[in-house]
Amino acid sequence: MTKPAILFLILFLPVVLIAQNTLVEPVRPIVLRNVNLIDMRSDSVSPKMTILVSGGRIVKIGKSVTAPKNAQIVDATGKYLIPGLWDNYTFTLEAEKNGAPFFELLLAHGVTGVRDVGTSMDLVNAAKLRADINAGRVIGPRLFYAGTVLQGEMPPRRSNRWSEISTVVKTAEEARAAVEKLAGAGVDHIKVEKRTRPEILREIIRTAHEYKLPVVAVPPSFVMDASNDGLDCIEHFAEFFRETSDKRSEYYALYRDHKIDSMTRDENYAFFGTMKIDELYYKETVRTMARNQTFVATNAAQTFTFIGDFELNDSSRRRFKTKKQLADLQAAIAERERQISTHDYRMSDENRKRHFREIVDLNTAGIPLLAGTQSSYDSDSVGTPGAILHDELAIFVLAGLSPFEALKTVTVNPAAFMHREKDLGTIEVRKLADLVLLDANPFANIANTRKINAVVVNGRYLSRDQLNSMLSDVEAKAKNQ
Repeated sequence: MTKPAILFLILFLPVVLIAQNTLVEPVRPIVLRNVNLIDMRSDSVSPKMTILVSGGRIVKIGKSVTAPKNAQIVDATGKYLIPGLWDNYTFTLEAEKNGAPFFELLLAHGVTGVRDVGTSMDLVNAAKLRADINAGRVIGPRLFYAGTVLQGEMPPRRSNRWSEISTVVKTAEEARAAVEKLAGAGVDHIKVEKRTRPEILREIIRTAHEYKLPVVAVPPSFVMDASNDGLDCIEHFAEFFRETSDKRSEYYALYRDHKIDSMTRDENYAFFGTMKIDELYYKETVRTMARNQTFVATNAAQTFTFIGDFELNDSSRRRFKTKKQLADLQAAIAERERQISTHDYRMSDENRKRHFREIVDLNTAGIPLLAGTQSSYDSDSVGTPGAILHDELAIFVLAGLSPFEALKTVTVNPAAFMHREKDLGTIEVRKLADLVLLDANPFANIANTRKINAVVVNGRYLSRDQLNSMLSDVEAKAKNQ
């Protein structure tokens, strides 16, 4: 039996057995009474509202809503309801393929949807899993996935992240064929990594758009050029700085001429530390991206600059980690301490302030941000899936965004990027019932997004007790590994 099916059994017994041992669990309508509604259409709170959910969708919203006879009634007095959260940069399918408790950690932290940026999972199996989640046969976050990553060449140093999940495309013909194959397999978007020539990226974008698929990429040249070429989303927030700096040409040449292949990571970052913002070019790039509405996916919370603020200092998360992950965590703590002692630029106030400035500048210009974490549940990531997305929101507010603006990066903006505004992003009648019930107002303090009372995923109500049970199962599994 697969792990998602086991999770289904644990959480939703009793169930009804029908033909060929298919599990079907009747879903009762849900009525959330007297809740403070944050529908994300504005930064206002509508008090004492009642929400009726049935058939996986929001059916009624109002001050007085009649409950069906068989409905599950939830007294939400004093609670706050927000849309389900999206993590816009994950390796969820790889984690699921390898049996990691990714779904459980995400759901328990209010993450009801994920953008998956690369996997070696058979795409027939990925499509089946996506369909099973959408149909309610598997309880998990909604999937918006890319399949294999397209690259012009493989990095010379073996990487667990890229080596097994990439397709190499060296010519325009290979690029077009790869996109057509992925489109035929039913992927939701196309992901391109940095070692891809600009002309190949342009062909990938052109072909993908023919199939109405958005393209995300770590640009192989300059962010402004990629935006003008039609790239839908810039992957990796750091790229925006490096490719608008006074050393952008040298940075591009490191990859173009393969100079970076012989550099150590410390040498890489020492070079990055010499970069300064080219103010005129930076401002022109911001205007260009705003005009083109090029999205930017962030992953600040996973970087050494900010990971010490949250993940490395939160001992409560360690119960979810295997022995190997705990060792990786200790190594990350030691590495960060080394960087502090050597005055590495990643630890500098100047670098931190630059991050904050760019977040504010992009948001102020109207460039849509997507909060993402790079969560992978392996040695490439020490961040705790689900929890680290809330760290990302906290960083946005530290930078100067309002809690409403921060929450847009995990609700409204993902729906717009995926062209799913009809179903997702805000709390409105007829939209999908992916919701998070909070014990406190996130507009008063963004940290209140962590105070999760319950989660509604695809119309199913997961109480705090059920979420705690899921986390206990994750903890028990981690202790045995």
